[in-house]
Amino acid sequence: MSVQSATATATVPAKPVGPSLAARTRMALLVLVAVYPVITAIIYLVAPFTEGWPVWERNFVVAPLMVVAMVYFIIPGIQSRFGRFIATGRINK
Repeated sequence: MSVQSATATATVPAKPVGPSLAARTRMALLVLVAVYPVITAIIYLVAPFTEGWPVWERNFVVAPLMVVAMVYFIIPGIQSRFGRFIATGRINK
């Protein structure tokens, strides 16, 4: 009867597989379609209050508004409405 070491029989857990390039591309395109009108609207809303400001100061106001919109509204909305399409590329079940 032989005794095997614990390391000889141990298995290495598989590395989790991330989203495919196609899924990332679909997600990026959907985010672009959603973000473009939102950032345009934010810029138009902020412009009258920041007239004459340097670009970096204006962006200091616009960027946090855009990040909040993306994190709390745009990305979750896209994932809930288009999650299946992003993952599989198919619209139907």
